[in-house]
Parts: sequence; C-alpha cells; structure tokens
Amino acid sequence: MNRKNIIILLLTICIAVVAGGYYIHQQNHDDSRELARLELLREESPDVPHITSFCYHECRPDRPMDPLNIPPEEFRTQIRELREAGYTFINLTDIRDYLDGTADLPAKPVFIAFDDGYTDNYTYMMPIIREENAKATVFMVSSKVGAPNRLTAAQLREMQNNNITIGSHTVNHEDLTAMTPGQVDYEMRQSRADLERILGTDVVAIAYPCGRVNDKVVAAAQKYYAFAFIASIDRRHKETRFTLNRYGVFSWNHHINSIFNNIFRT
Repeated sequence: MNRKNIIILLLTICIAVVAGGYYIHQQNHDDSRELARLELLREESPDVPHITSFCYHECRPDRPMDPLNIPPEEFRTQIRELREAGYTFINLTDIRDYLDGTADLPAKPVFIAFDDGYTDNYTYMMPIIREENAKATVFMVSSKVGAPNRLTAAQLREMQNNNITIGSHTVNHEDLTAMTPGQVDYEMRQSRADLERILGTDVVAIAYPCGRVNDKVVAAAQKYYAFAFIASIDRRHKETRFTLNRYGVFSWNHHINSIFNNIFRT
C-alpha cells in the first residue's frame, strides 16, 4: 500500500471514529421519548406543570453496587447532558411561582430531586450543583435531621442558600397508604412544621415515601402543601398537581436517555 492510500485509509478511520462518537453522544442525549410524554401530558392534564422530574437518592463514589446510588461524576455527566439537550434547571420555588401565576417556566424545565436527605447530598451533590450552576431539591425526612448519615440542620440551611430547595418527605418515611387519616395528617403537618422551624422559610411541597399514594393521602397533602410528587412515571393514572410524576434514577442509568426508559406502562 502506497503512502497516499495509507493516508486516505487513516483519514477514513478518523472520520468513522468521530462520526461514531458523535452518534453515541447524540444517543446519550436523546429525549424524544420524554418530549412525546410531555406533549401527551399537555393534552391529558393541562393544569399541571409540564416538567421533566428526576428522583435520585444517593450520590457517592464508594457504593457502585447500590441501585439507588449515582457516582458523583456520573451525576455531573447527567447534569451536563441535560443542559446540552436544552433543559433549564428549576426547583420548588420556580414551580410554586409558576402555580401562583407570578412567573413562567422555561421552555424545557427539569427538576432534580434527592429523596431521604443523606449526607452525601451535601458532600457530593451540592458542590456539583454549585459548580454546574444548576438547581436541585432535597425531600427531607424530618425526624432524621441530624441522624447518622443524614443531613444536619446547618447543612440543610447551607444547601438552601445554594439553589437547593427543601421539601417534606414526612416525619418517619412510612407507607402513608397504610395509616389512619389521623396518622397521615400528623406526618404531613408535623414534617412541614419541623422543617419550617429549621429553615425559616415555607415548605411548599412533599414527596410521598416510596411514591405510595391514594385518595386519603392526597386529601391530606392538599391541606398542607401546594403540590406533591410520586416517585415514578406512572401512565396508569392521570397526573395531577398532587401526583406529579418523577423518573426514578438508578445505578444503571449512566446517561439521560436511559433514565427516560424508566416508565410504568399501562
């Protein structure tokens, strides 16, 4: 093979590698499934915020086999992929202002939430949110504030000052659907009161533990909060202001396109 042919072959290989890398890059950012879901949501539930929402739990580098853990650098990758795909990060304040009619949502809003309130949310998640100029939310179990491996009151207040809003995840993180109405009322009311005392601001939303909800739970949430979240994308039920859907994010979701496959189908 002469020198000219070798050069042509090398150029062809380089072009193929670059094109293949670009294709993979684009596939990792593919949100066509989510855009179709949101379009259907606008038709079925025109009165709810039409947002993309993610439900995370842990963000730490030392537990790769934990299905609820996303390593910090993978979380950073997902944040960057969302931005590259045209999404704008929002938190509870933005949703509240939209529902109050005092502000609009961006064209492609994305809501990043961490449930339970683990310490790694402060150690690893918050610096990434700050460095990437993003926003997020923590849904905190109020009885666990300051417990081992849970966020302290001071950490919650610092996170609140770094574009991370705080919502309720009840007092004890138990199945609300298995409780009496009085017990559900306590979990909703007391958690909000405890967190508001710690934060010095209104707590406007709740995420139901494990996403479990029924009419009794929704009725209680409506007494104490402006809106509420489940922990999945559930096409079996109509989405409402008090059953806002979220994609569960798991250790095998390395890129955002795989997260958009985490749907309960009818």
